[in-house]
Amino acid sequence: MNNISIVLRDLEFSDTGKYTCHVKNPKENNLQHHATIFLQVVDRLEEVDNTVTLIILAVVGGVIGLLILILLIKKLIIFILKKTREKKKECLVSSSGNDNTENGLPGSKAEEKPPSKV
Repeated sequence: MNNISIVLRDLEFSDTGKYTCHVKNPKENNLQHHATIFLQVVDRLEEVDNTVTLIILAVVGGVIGLLILILLIKKLIIFILKKTREKKKECLVSSSGNDNTENGLPGSKAEEKPPSKV
């Protein structure tokens, strides 16, 4: 909104120098502004090739993403192993010899009771 651009064409090296720009702004009750700039004419504008920079950034970003993915997979595997160990501990506790005799499982020494009469 507040940017003013000026395009200068067909310049020569002799046009290099100090210039002052005067501007009147109707929205500010024709208040006048001025700025002094130094113009330097160059043979041609050099375009910078950013391909190598973009490739480097892509590789670094990919490596960082891969490391984050590996760490997440590691956390998931550790979580699953921890839950599996907890289930095995629960099974070991609930399958003791005392439980078999009290629950009347096959092979236990508990006596079978006859059905009760109502």
